[in-house]
Order: sequence, then structure tokens, then C-alpha cells
Amino acid sequence: MALRIAELRSTDVELVDRRLPLNRLREPLDEHGTYLIAWEGEEPLGHAHIAWSETELSLPEIQDVFVLPEHRRRGIATALTRAAEREAHSRGHDRITLSVSQDGNEPARRLYQALGYAPADHAPVRVVGEIMLRGRPFAVDDTLVYLSKALGSDA
Repeated sequence: MALRIAELRSTDVELVDRRLPLNRLREPLDEHGTYLIAWEGEEPLGHAHIAWSETELSLPEIQDVFVLPEHRRRGIATALTRAAEREAHSRGHDRITLSVSQDGNEPARRLYQALGYAPADHAPVRVVGEIMLRGRPFAVDDTLVYLSKALGSDA
């Protein structure tokens, strides 16, 4: 069955939320962010969030790329990332950014490097403490490295 990437619709939130961790979901869905969902038939397999505002580098930022463990290594994260790039480009942006853990998550770092992301001209950012995700506290202690990519007609 073919993979389909589509923007999360309010009518799909309940179904998707049962299968995927929509940590950055704001209700109602609004202009601050867009969730892209990878579907196989009627089954959501993964997502990527694009933050349009309130980002570290004041650029659209891809966040929370996630694929269900049993569906990893099938190119779904690549498809989601490329779809996010196309969406940003279609909205008139010429660059996009994302962050990865400075120490760890090597599969993600390799993926983004293969997709043309390079270190942004920005110092790593240490995030320590409690953040709120969907109204619930989440403990974090990480250093994030920002990567960026120019978007062109091939985005």
C-alpha cells in the first residue's frame, strides 16, 4: 500500500492521537504549527510538526519527527521531512531548520545530513528543566544543535 503524507485535520485528531504522540498539538489546530501525518491506508504511521513561529532561529522549524517503531527504516521519516520542506517552500520560505540532540540520536543526524542539512550559524542550546507538552510537564536535559537547509524548487 502506498504511503500518503497529509496535514492533520481536526476530524483525524482522535484517531491519530491514539496511535502517535502528538506532543506539540495545540487545540484548536492553528497557524502556529502544522502536523503532517504519514498514512498507509487508514493507519497513521508517523508525523512531523512544523513550527511557523516562536522558533529559536526565527525560521520554520521541523520538530517531532516520529515514526512508529515497527515501521522504521522504510523511508517514512525521509518522506515526512521532504513534505515539511515542500510545505515551507510553498508558504514562501527559503530556509528551514531543525534541531537534534548534540549527543545521541545518530540515525536522525545521518538522515538530516543525507537530506542536505548543515550546521546552522547558531550556538548549541542547552535545555534543562521542565517543559509543558500538551498541558503535562516533561523533564528535559539536553543540548540541541541546530541544522538548516536552503529550500529551492526541488524542496
